[in-house]
Amino acid sequence: MPTRPATAASHPTPAQVKIAGTLAQGMSTAKAAAELGLSEGTVAIQMSHGNRRAGVRHRHALVHACYVTEQLPRPEPTAPPPGGVDDIETKILWSLALDGTYAEIAEHCGLSHTGMKKRIRALRARWGAEHDPHLITLGWMFGVIDASHGTGGHQVT
Repeated sequence: MPTRPATAASHPTPAQVKIAGTLAQGMSTAKAAAELGLSEGTVAIQMSHGNRRAGVRHRHALVHACYVTEQLPRPEPTAPPPGGVDDIETKILWSLALDGTYAEIAEHCGLSHTGMKKRIRALRARWGAEHDPHLITLGWMFGVIDASHGTGGHQVT
């Protein structure tokens, strides 16, 4: 299902940004719900609505969009963990940030679907990321991704 492009009038609401921020920190849906005094269903619905407003399909792309538009404070830069980031991992991170599906990311990176999922799991384990939205935050912290390519929903002008 194609998403509609985001406009300035369709940024996520402050409540949706707050929820995205908890996920960006690595909290699960359940922990974010408990932290914010919401039900897990409310968190899921608000993220779905936030995705739609931002013109993206995935939570990880919504987190990136919130950093690009500075609705969430950008993470403080720090040096990447030992081992750095290779070209495939960089492509994977950018593809996640720009709202790629796993199938699209695998094709873009020249990997099988299974191979791409293994690379994401290995990167999460190496960086201590809880899930893909947290991986996006760490990508920003380590200087691998930034605002230079806009968001999956729209390009920043």
